[in-house]
Amino acid sequence: MDELINMLNTRGSKNSSKVLTENIERLNSSIQSILNQQIKNELISSQIYRAMSMCLDAKGYVNASKVYFKYANEELEHMNKIYNYMLERNCKPLVPECPLQKLSYNDIREIIDESLKHEMKVSSQWEEIAKVCLENKDNTTYEFSSWFLKEQVEEENKFRDLLYRINLGIHDWELEELFKSKI
Repeated sequence: MDELINMLNTRGSKNSSKVLTENIERLNSSIQSILNQQIKNELISSQIYRAMSMCLDAKGYVNASKVYFKYANEELEHMNKIYNYMLERNCKPLVPECPLQKLSYNDIREIIDESLKHEMKVSSQWEEIAKVCLENKDNTTYEFSSWFLKEQVEEENKFRDLLYRINLGIHDWELEELFKSKI
């Protein structure tokens, strides 16, 4: 670490000012880039679930709608967790924009199926982040990504379980009661 600080303090011309230790970014550019992309991905996830919540409400699945709204807020918490981690590592997270999301689905099964597919995609994103962290020997961020990977196992299982129940013939009212228990 001392060598890094000395190198940063002495690089450039004679007239360049010293880099203050407290200004040193603790994540390299590739890690910053992939984490900033994941901030956007988590924002998109939130908006996907918010749109699904709206669709569920319109179809009369009031409890499912409330749970999906809760899922949307959880995705924002994930986004904030990454944002705060980057700030703690003295880096500048980006504030992304979010594209408009799909607003209409045929039925609740399609929504749950799309949710599982989406969470599988998010799992792949976190696996790539973990891989980049290992390649860059960034053990701290790798450990940070491990929390999300564990979370993704839960996320996928949550939707897979709902699809199993639908496949077994659960009635809509039973599905609504199941969602009610998750509010």
